[in-house]
Amino acid sequence: MENGISNKEKMAISHSTSIVGNIKAEEHLIINGTVEGKIKINNYTLFIGPRGRLEGEVHAQNVRIRGRMRGEINAMGKVEITREANFSGKIKSKGISVEKGAYFEASVELG
Repeated sequence: MENGISNKEKMAISHSTSIVGNIKAEEHLIINGTVEGKIKINNYTLFIGPRGRLEGEVHAQNVRIRGRMRGEINAMGKVEITREANFSGKIKSKGISVEKGAYFEASVELG
């Protein structure tokens, strides 16, 4: 179990994988590699691991960033930016937390 999610409930992109394109899934997604594109996992959580890189747009229930992301997040729940994270872009969500030490440059819309 990783990030509180069993192996049966998630898809992982490893550190040696790069994807250019859109991803639509009906499960949680863990990114430790590189992704450029749009991710749509509306009822699930996106985790960007410490080695993960994402440039694009995200539609998810919740988002937790430990790596690097540039782009736009649309979360129906909460966005967590950890101290290891580097985020720049736009966030629209119900809630947000940013740990001390994170690089964070964003416009945020809560509601």
